[in-house]
Amino acid sequence: MPLQEKDRSAAVGSSAIDDAILHLDSIIAHLKDAALKQSNVASRAFDLAPTNGPALQAKNPNACGELKQAVSNMASPEIPKKNIPKSERASEKLEKGPSNAAPKVSSSFAAEKSELFDKAHIQVGLVLSVEDHPVAEKLYVCKVEVANKELRQVVAGLRKFISKSELLGKKVCVILNLKPAKLAGQVSEAMILAGDSHVPDTQEVVKVLEPPSNSSIGDQIYLQGGTASANPAKQLSSKIWEKIVPLLKVVGGFATFDGTLLVNSTGAVRVDGLPDGSGIH
Repeated sequence: MPLQEKDRSAAVGSSAIDDAILHLDSIIAHLKDAALKQSNVASRAFDLAPTNGPALQAKNPNACGELKQAVSNMASPEIPKKNIPKSERASEKLEKGPSNAAPKVSSSFAAEKSELFDKAHIQVGLVLSVEDHPVAEKLYVCKVEVANKELRQVVAGLRKFISKSELLGKKVCVILNLKPAKLAGQVSEAMILAGDSHVPDTQEVVKVLEPPSNSSIGDQIYLQGGTASANPAKQLSSKIWEKIVPLLKVVGGFATFDGTLLVNSTGAVRVDGLPDGSGIH
């Protein structure tokens, strides 16, 4: 081919590319103004672009494909993924509702909790006498009968909350294997378990745990689904008791340990008159 014809062919190819670029600029502007018509605009843009001329193909054999891909990308731009904070993702899961799959509870974990509770020797006792503590205004000195007609002296901080008449002759739940302690000069050999509610701006309410009315003195308290411990600790250390106490709560008017009811052979232990979540000690 003569040199002049080659120059004209190159010029034609360059002009075709320039025209294609101008068309692309026009298409981009049009896409921004009419996003809803992107697919139609993209199709027309490719048809209008001079991609099938021999000069353009000679200049760049891949130009047609690149031009088509560029137009397609502009018609359907990729939306970047948003980096959603964990807190927002958690709220989205809550809005979708809970999963139908039941949470799996480790049997070894449940057994560990049961073993912890079994170390506490809790029995049904009967309050035989109630006297004011000689020097402490908040304390009673009680005599409580437990298994085998054994009497235990219990110093209880119930004087502000429960009258003597309410406590006398009442069946209660007592923990027997805590280390004896002197409270204001009086020896306490056990503890009467009670629930208490600390509601802001209201008076503190305390209620003793009540075993089923047909319970017998000496009946052991254990966890629902389990059995009475055959070998409770001879003496419960304060460290172990401190692990047990936070898991003792009032739920639905009943005493629970980590969500499991406290029971004996005749039924469940009640704590009437306290809101859910009230502590027990």
